[in-house]
Amino acid sequence: MIQGFICGPRLYEYEGWFFEDHAGSGPWPLKKDGELRKRAGKKFYDMYMRFSRLSKEQKAKYRVGGGCQSFGY
Repeated sequence: MIQGFICGPRLYEYEGWFFEDHAGSGPWPLKKDGELRKRAGKKFYDMYMRFSRLSKEQKAKYRVGGGCQSFGY
């Protein structure tokens, strides 16, 4: 059996924002269809500061996708 992983940024919905939190490039807001927004302004970063203060368990409640997924065949 061959097993592998595919990884992408974790996706969250918090305080009305849909965003990704990428380990390498940091957070960025997304449109409803998952496309990147052109800009991330003060309102977004203010929200992200509140989000970043949450515990790992609290953040998990707002996670809606992304991260690493295993596959094998």
